[in-house]
Amino acid sequence: MSRLSFSHRAVAWLCVLLLLVSLAPMIALSFYNHAFYDDFGFSLLTRDAWTSTGSVAAVLQAAMQNTIGIRQTWEGTYTTSFLGALQPAVFGESLYWITTIVLLGGLLLALCYFLWQALHGVFGLNGAVVAVAVGALGFVMVQFTPNVAEGFYWFNGGVAYTLLWSLLLLTAGLWLHFLRVQGRQKRALFFALLAAMSALLGGAKYSTVLYASLLAAGFTAWAFLRKKPGKWGYLALTAMLLAGFAFSMAAPGNAVRAQTLTGGMSAPKAVLEAVYFGLALIGHSFSLPLLAAVALVTVLAIPALRQSELRFSHPIWATLFATALYCAQLAPTLYTGNYLGDGRVINTYFFTFVLTVALLTLYWAGYLLRRYADTQAPALPGSSSAPRKSRVKAATLLLLAGLMAVGCVAYHPDGAASYGPQNMAGGSALRSVLSREAATFDAAMDRQVALLSDPMLTDVTLTPVGDTPASFMGDALRADNVEYVLNLYAEYYHKASVALKEE
Repeated sequence: MSRLSFSHRAVAWLCVLLLLVSLAPMIALSFYNHAFYDDFGFSLLTRDAWTSTGSVAAVLQAAMQNTIGIRQTWEGTYTTSFLGALQPAVFGESLYWITTIVLLGGLLLALCYFLWQALHGVFGLNGAVVAVAVGALGFVMVQFTPNVAEGFYWFNGGVAYTLLWSLLLLTAGLWLHFLRVQGRQKRALFFALLAAMSALLGGAKYSTVLYASLLAAGFTAWAFLRKKPGKWGYLALTAMLLAGFAFSMAAPGNAVRAQTLTGGMSAPKAVLEAVYFGLALIGHSFSLPLLAAVALVTVLAIPALRQSELRFSHPIWATLFATALYCAQLAPTLYTGNYLGDGRVINTYFFTFVLTVALLTLYWAGYLLRRYADTQAPALPGSSSAPRKSRVKAATLLLLAGLMAVGCVAYHPDGAASYGPQNMAGGSALRSVLSREAATFDAAMDRQVALLSDPMLTDVTLTPVGDTPASFMGDALRADNVEYVLNLYAEYYHKASVALKEE
């Protein structure tokens, strides 16, 4: 048994190391990044508050004022509006690298906590297997993110989707933890924390909050059917989440924003198209790395699944419910006429898909083990079959490692000119840093900032920055709405005018 445990620990260390090594180039690249587009628009008030007072309290007050104003003029998602006003460049142009730390760190911390509560707390897996899941699934989620720039290098887009989806994941983990909390005082503290989380989630983007609401409603219904002790608490938390959702949808600014969108559809049609496109995305999102990661976790989890207290009685219903939830999150963007949404929202679909596939695979594995596997105890290490089983396990792990490697070599995201790991998030970041493409971009953007920050200049003329690392949003002067960006710069930096240099 100690030999098996050491094997699990060794694989766990390798998986966590793989994840950390893949993150290193991404963190290094973040130091060359700069604010982009809506980062400026959402932080006009907070930047003025910081430059005039240097007070964090004044900045928070300005962020609240910004949220109220946006609710009246653009959208009701109050949590994203508040967080968007706190982009790091408000406190100093050189601090924008914090964006990647916040977004990546938030995602991985939430993933660790959720997987511990789900895999250890519910499925009964040991710590080593949970670490394997964090390393392998985290590697796939980050390195194969559909739009790395919008997911991890743009504060405004990233906090609205990546960070709030991470909050959803953290809240789901807390719900699972709340099931096992003992003691009145501790349960009260957990409930207060979950109430705050529910209020924040209610102000998330609609694709996220809709998924959260349906998940909460389904969990609450299960708690009542199973007569769980915290069922009334879950009902109250679901009501709080729905109240925040309703408050967000009732914002006057939603109607203003709707007038800028075309191609909307009726709610029934949006639901049907969500099912259609959701199933299409499920097929599109499968990959060899995902298959290898999920299979690795499942293989190592088999001994614990045999002894798990779960009955694994309803795999078909669990699959249908999970698929319906996955498809439902597409409905808001389809309803508003924004098709499947921008890259930042598609990222959240991908994150959801990876975890859904992993959890359903474990559930089905538990079901098959209970229904068809030999119920006799496995042979002891000293028996004649132990060496053979050890060789089979080693061969299986090598095969899965090979699948992961082949999947990385064959990776070809939409629009890429080549196949290979250089298209992954870490590979692309490493290439940008080593080729000095990132440093060149940073230096050119610094020259723009220096002109805009010069108090002696009232009228500024800027030259757009051309070459941009693939993981960055780039220069907003290269965006479609250049006049808006120029006016935004003038207001943000308090210039009489900002113009574009004629090429």
